[in-house]
Amino acid sequence: MQTLNAHFDGQFIVLDEPARLKPSAKVTVLVPDANDDLAGACARLSESTFQEVWDNPMDADYDRL
Repeated sequence: MQTLNAHFDGQFIVLDEPARLKPSAKVTVLVPDANDDLAGACARLSESTFQEVWDNPMDADYDRL
């Protein structure tokens, strides 16, 4: 799966950069609501993983800076 940036020109969804897609390729379009905080939600979802990765003895030196 790949992430492609696009915009809606009022009639069509237009990719912002070239992409190699097969004709009739299935795509999924996610459109956040105006009050959605997608970046914040993604950050909150990744906190536990970052905690596991960063909470290790090798990184403990940075705790003392």
